[in-house]
Amino acid sequence: MKTGESASTSPQVENRRHYFGMAMAMTTAFLWGFLPIFLKVALKYFSPQTIVGFRFLFAFVVLGAILSLRGERPAKIILRPPLVGVLTGVLLAGNYFYFLEGVNFSGPANSAVLIQVAPIMVALAGIFIFKERFSKWQTIGLCITVAGLCLFYLERSSQSADADVYTQANLYIFIGAVLWAGYMVLQKTLSQDFKAQHLNLLIYGVASATFAPWIIWSELSASGIKEWALIIFLGVNTLLAYGALAEAIKCIPVSLISVIITINPLITLTATYFMVDIFPGLIAPELIGSLGWLGACVAVTGVVLVVRKK
Repeated sequence: MKTGESASTSPQVENRRHYFGMAMAMTTAFLWGFLPIFLKVALKYFSPQTIVGFRFLFAFVVLGAILSLRGERPAKIILRPPLVGVLTGVLLAGNYFYFLEGVNFSGPANSAVLIQVAPIMVALAGIFIFKERFSKWQTIGLCITVAGLCLFYLERSSQSADADVYTQANLYIFIGAVLWAGYMVLQKTLSQDFKAQHLNLLIYGVASATFAPWIIWSELSASGIKEWALIIFLGVNTLLAYGALAEAIKCIPVSLISVIITINPLITLTATYFMVDIFPGLIAPELIGSLGWLGACVAVTGVVLVVRKK
């Protein structure tokens, strides 16, 4: 009787795990989708290095406290860090900084679309480094992505008031994408030997140490409640997004998570479009025409085909 009951409830348990994993992946997607908008707002009050340094420092302190309360002894990986783990933290710190500079010189929507170069680089790294196989549909997806990004770039470039500044912003975004791809490759090699949250703690610690000397502490001390709430939200965003991602990985396939997270730029584009009208003056409107929207949707469709598995 118990065996039969166990067998009958097993599909229900699997369904709950599946929906929980989907919810966690969607949480990450929405947090990352709104992130560029709040970064753009934060740049009114803080310098880029202060924002990046505080985000990592906040995530490091809070995650370290949580792991300590659980009795997981996180200090071990901090006191004897693997060299590759240190490099991984430096790469992610660089990704945060250059992506933020891209947001600073262009805008949230532009940065969210063009950073989609990063998962394409990760997919290509899988082929050349990890000897993974690329299917026919993934190859088609790569071509679609390139076409969509080119269409988006050309439309945005024609609408930009200063082509040189726009080109500089896109260079920052591209550098950020390269660094994130390197971070993902190194993290994959480390994930077999270390727990996910312990590895995150090391990465946050290295990244916060990298930017700590450059944080302008006077910006923080002179801030009011609104500014503190904003920068703390950015720190919480880092902590929750990666925490939800780790939970999602336990419950659903990584390929499905990748597809869900790919909707980030569409969330950013839509949110930016409405927030300009709902909260006038909060962020400057980005001039994105119909060709730009088409290019963004085409690029996202291509990325979905690239990252999905059979």
